[in-house]
Amino acid sequence: MTAHQTLVVDVGNTRAKLGVFELGAASTPQPRTITAIELARVPNFTEAVFDWLAGPDIEVPQHVVLAGSNPPFLDKLLSDPSWGNITPAVVQHAAQIPLNADVEEPDNVGVDRLLNAFAATRLFAPAQAAIVVDSGTATTIDLVTPDGVFRGGSILPGLRLSAYALHDYTARLPMIDTDSFGTHTDTSIPLPGRNTQAAMNAGLFWGQLGAIKEIADRLQTTAISQFSCRETPIRIITGGGGRQIAKHLPETVFVDSLALHGLAVLANSI
Repeated sequence: MTAHQTLVVDVGNTRAKLGVFELGAASTPQPRTITAIELARVPNFTEAVFDWLAGPDIEVPQHVVLAGSNPPFLDKLLSDPSWGNITPAVVQHAAQIPLNADVEEPDNVGVDRLLNAFAATRLFAPAQAAIVVDSGTATTIDLVTPDGVFRGGSILPGLRLSAYALHDYTARLPMIDTDSFGTHTDTSIPLPGRNTQAAMNAGLFWGQLGAIKEIADRLQTTAISQFSCRETPIRIITGGGGRQIAKHLPETVFVDSLALHGLAVLANSI
């Protein structure tokens, strides 16, 4: 197979993740470059996408696959005339992802969660259970069993959403920049917090980390007791807050924009 470049885009609630992958003889697509665009920080989202594609280090893609949980921005990108002769493919429904979802309403599961689970089954050891954490606007923590079945999981507010809630629904609490947590060391978000902002930093970060650990541990117990998993599930973390949190989870593998990897694998079949 001749290698060719594929652009994959996952448009989330606050960020759009973009990646160029090389599809060829390798069993899994190889990422060439991955970036993120903050939707609130660009005056024109589609222009920002095409400006990035025009960069000197990016080859013109032969194939484009789009997905996302933000329909207005996704529709703008899909209908933009700048694609020229390229017709982007769109992943919008669970049925487009070759993954069995053993949940009550499979069609209502977010495509991003299914893409994460699908990618986990393809990027890591076959027949191994996986616990997949996606730390974005919402934090999702899901279980995939060794037979490659998505079993569901949990959804909770992410770091940024929690920060907005504290600011918007109280009279005096300030807005916390959770992106700055990535610059902290293990000891620079101290407990107890000795002022309001320090206490909020501690609550947001260590609370999120504690929730992830607790839910992941319970999913691991469920994988062993209910689904007869013989090996400890691999733990994978991704998302905008994933890099910040991963260093505090030494047994967890960080994958930048896991859903993009899932889209890239799908690119050969849609």
